[in-house]
Amino acid sequence: MNIAIFSDAYIPIKNGVTTSVVQLKEGLEKRGHNVIVITVDVPDYEEKDPNVYRLPSINASFGSGTDARLGFLFNYLPIIRFLKKKKIDIIHTHTEFTIALYGKRAAKKLKLPLVQSTHTMWEEYRHYILNGKIFTRGMVRKMMSTFMKNAYCLVCPSIKAEKYYKGLLPNISTVVINNGIDVDKFKSSTITENEIVSMRKTFDFKKNEKILLFVGRIGNEKRVLELFSIVVPILKENTQIKMIFVGAGPLVDHIADSAKRLGIEKQVVFTGFVNWDLVYRLYSISDLFVTASLSEVQPMTLIEASMCGMPIIVRRDDSYLDLVHDGKNGYIVDSDEEMAAKIRSLIYDDEKLKEFSEYSLKNSSKFTAENHVIRMEKFYQEVLKTYPNKFDCQSFMEKN
Repeated sequence: MNIAIFSDAYIPIKNGVTTSVVQLKEGLEKRGHNVIVITVDVPDYEEKDPNVYRLPSINASFGSGTDARLGFLFNYLPIIRFLKKKKIDIIHTHTEFTIALYGKRAAKKLKLPLVQSTHTMWEEYRHYILNGKIFTRGMVRKMMSTFMKNAYCLVCPSIKAEKYYKGLLPNISTVVINNGIDVDKFKSSTITENEIVSMRKTFDFKKNEKILLFVGRIGNEKRVLELFSIVVPILKENTQIKMIFVGAGPLVDHIADSAKRLGIEKQVVFTGFVNWDLVYRLYSISDLFVTASLSEVQPMTLIEASMCGMPIIVRRDDSYLDLVHDGKNGYIVDSDEEMAAKIRSLIYDDEKLKEFSEYSLKNSSKFTAENHVIRMEKFYQEVLKTYPNKFDCQSFMEKN
């Protein structure tokens, strides 16, 4: 197959969408398919892949602490010529901005099937535009339904995303294809016990100290202030418990100042953005992954945590259903107060931590990049067989 992926996020931009697109491209190419990517240019980045077509872009971070960009062009006919030259069979859009709009126009012009992946719950991010004073939830939902209404099929990474978009677009077919992580890249080298000890020393963690870990954007949509409030009493009760916040975002300074004011600054560590190799090691030295976020679709960070055998505690949300099995590899709680109670009970229970760790590692085998690519390959093949007739989602899901 010849597949065109349109995405406003691609290397060197660092986020979950980029990871998903890169892994999909590389995985499909290994299986003998031709994949091109239409994306944004990035200042000072030189593209060497002839199958990546970059368009001029502008910064669009809107204070989110990310390096997001928006592409633009005045004439999209060169893209059409490029797609024709590559003999594209199917177009797959991964974002909801300008590059994806060009993908939709190209699909219509070339009469090709258009499939759209849903990576983000955008109504949870509207506060980045003038503090949320412009867009209401209803407006964002209207924008998303208008944007996606011409898609042939939506690819949803979780049950939560499928429920959400079925509510917005009941007449469009949806399939659930879980996200995946490239295990070999993520665990590029196995960390030894000596390296774990050395890594803990780097952060001044003692051997008998317990480490809580959060990985993600340090922003309101992740409920990091609520998470900090949950762990503050726990840290105050026991100075041998530490908390690591891994990631960048607009609330880092606020939380750091609060930790200092509360006298727990030595127990709270902020790493900023770190590369995958270091993230893997941070998972490996920690005891318990915690998140109070309710804005996820299907977080790559929880897949990573599972692959590192981490017990996990989350707030109840459909995005976590496949990743956290309550009472087996962690807990799904109904309130912030219950999360605090579960952290207290689990962090001291070494036997249960070990039991949960083993289950997490076993469960993570379902979320490999290879499994994701194989299912996407089967999905594309089924779309090409069915298009332009309505896609039979139930049949596909039952067979795959």
